[in-house]
Order: sequence, then C-alpha cells, then structure tokens
Amino acid sequence: MKLLKIILCTAVLGLAAFQVDAQDRTQAVQLYNKGLEEAQANDYESAISTFTQVVSVAEQLGPEGEDIKENAESQIPKMYYGQALAIYKEFQTSRDLETLDRAISAFRDVVEISEEYGDDRYVSTVEEAIPKLQYTKSVLYYNNEEFEKANEAVDQALNSNTNYAAAYYQKAKIFKKMNDTEDDGIIDEGIDEMLEWYDRAIQVGESTNEQDVAQKATESAHDELLAVGTRALQNGNLDYAIETLNKALDYDSESADVYYRLAEAHNKAGNAQEAIDAANQSLEYENGGRTDRAKIYYELGYAMQTLGNNSEACDAFTNALYGQFRGAAEHKMEFELKCDSTTR
Repeated sequence: MKLLKIILCTAVLGLAAFQVDAQDRTQAVQLYNKGLEEAQANDYESAISTFTQVVSVAEQLGPEGEDIKENAESQIPKMYYGQALAIYKEFQTSRDLETLDRAISAFRDVVEISEEYGDDRYVSTVEEAIPKLQYTKSVLYYNNEEFEKANEAVDQALNSNTNYAAAYYQKAKIFKKMNDTEDDGIIDEGIDEMLEWYDRAIQVGESTNEQDVAQKATESAHDELLAVGTRALQNGNLDYAIETLNKALDYDSESADVYYRLAEAHNKAGNAQEAIDAANQSLEYENGGRTDRAKIYYELGYAMQTLGNNSEACDAFTNALYGQFRGAAEHKMEFELKCDSTTR
C-alpha cells in the first residue's frame, strides 16, 4: 500500500506541473495576441511592453515556450520601427524641431534594439533615414537663421553618411551665411573654404548620380564668385576681381555675365586686348536681346577706342545705343570719336 500511495502521489504532482505549464503557455499566447491587437491599433509603446512580457513568460516555459519567444522577439524590433515611423509622420504634419528630434531618437532606438535581438530587417533602412533627418533638421535651423545649430546638425548628417551630396551643399550655404559679415548676401571671408564644400557636393553628386545637387552646387559656386568678383571690381580691386572672375569660369566656361565683368575689369586695368577678347566671348554666350547686349558692346567699344581702332569702336558703340548705355554711347560717338551717326 505504501508503494501505491507513493506512485499515486507522484502522478498527481506530475499532472499539476503539466497544468501549470499549460496555463503559462496559454497566458503567453494570450499576451502575444494582446500585443498584436495593440500593434494593429498603432499603440506601439504598449505593444513593445506586452511582447517583452511574452518573452519573459515564454522563457520560463523552457523548450515548450521557444516558439512563442521567437515570435515575440521578432515583433519587438518591428514595433520600434513602427513607432519611429509614426513619430516621423507626426513630424511631417507639424514640421517642428522637437518632433523631429523625437523621430531621430526613435530611429536610433530601432538600430539598438535590432542589434540586441540580432534582427537586421530594418537596420539599413533606418541607417539611411537618420542622416536625412539630421539634414532636414539643419535646413529647419537654417530657415530660422540659427546657423550655428544648422551647422552642427549638418555635421551630424555627414558623420552618419560621408557620401551625402546635399549635406555638403548645405554645408557650403551655411558657411557662406556665417561668413557674410556685412550681411549683404556676398561672402566676405573664407571664400576658398566655401568653394571646397561646393566642390565636394559636386564630386559626390556626380559619383552618386545626384546630378541635380551637382548642378546646383556648380551654379552656386559660379554665382558666388561672380558676386565677389563684381564687388571687387566696383571697389577698384582689379587684380583680385580678374582672378576671382576667372575662377568663376571653372564652374561655367560659357558665362556671358562673367566675361562681361572681365571685359569691364580689363578695361579699367588698361588691358584693352584682354577686354576685347572677354567682350567677344560674352557676346557669343549672351542669349538676351539688344538691351542685354548693349553693355557688352559698350565695353567692346571702349577697348577698341583705347587701341585706336575708331571705326570698330563706332560700330560697337552703335550697338550699345540701347537702355541705360544709350547716353554714354552717344557721348562717345559724338564728342570723342566723331562717328558718322549716333542714331540707329
């Protein structure tokens, strides 16, 4: 009888243990389903908490809970990713910096949790998104004229992705703003460093087939050099003006505006032949009408007059008899060159 009692007692204990395991597995499944419902309702924070509980319960089941544990663990990075996307969508509506910072932080959490669970489904997408969000942050600060913060944010973007053409372009724009000490839209210091950022944007843009960024950087570099060269010309700093304008041609070798300013600078410097060459190049590339071309013909006429080529000068000034240059050209033709006609 003793032996029978012992056997019966052991059987009861085994049955009780089986019932506990079954209850725990049922609890784990119920929790898992709850997590799915929370995810479907876009309540990602609650879903993350629930799936984490599922993992804990499933671990206590041992081999019996391994399948539930694996399924729950696969859901956790997915929930973090969904949460990050939801915050990003919120930012797209609000466009405020605080929400953008939350989105960046949430995407970083995706990378960390993915590494923790050995799940790389979302890592490449998130790692591509983070520098874009940091770039967006820089643009927002730039638009708010908070240039130091804009610079810090774009540096973060470049640290995350060194092959980011738009970020290099943004870096050049910020550098210009921070070094426009007279606040007149023209850089005053560090022009060579600014050009390095534009050059980097061009190089990376071309290598990554982002031709729009490369083109914008090329045009901006040309425009900045034209502006700086023109200002130097107007201030009488002719050598620097000529040097800077020639650099602008590296970015647009068919720039009518640059060649016109070079003709003007060479005339003021007494380089008549160089002025003629530049004016002729400007006329070749100028696509505007008579009024647009009048200023170029005026510089051409001035250079021809300097060399004593009066007939050619009269012809050039005749083509300058339009718009704001009409009066000056008429004076040259009537009182200095004695041209046959000052009418057209």
